[in-house]
Amino acid sequence: MYKTTTRHSKRNHHHDYDIYDDLAKIKDALAGATTGMRDRAGEMLSDSFDDVRKKSAVIEKNVTSYVSDKPFKSIGVALLAGAFLGYFLHK
Repeated sequence: MYKTTTRHSKRNHHHDYDIYDDLAKIKDALAGATTGMRDRAGEMLSDSFDDVRKKSAVIEKNVTSYVSDKPFKSIGVALLAGAFLGYFLHK
């Protein structure tokens, strides 16, 4: 008995969708996400540069102390490395 009224009442629901408003919300969400990712990437890059500076300072200190402690051995290592690189770059 009531099947026709129920069927018609389901079909007669009208929803007012504002597609442009939804599109604007999506654009705002994407803009916020990309800004956050850009800031995070900048922080990570800055941190990695700081780490490289610290490690290079430690390496420079170690090399300087090694060369001053063992000058003949360091010259021999440099000559050997130069000959090795020269051989492979010449081919």
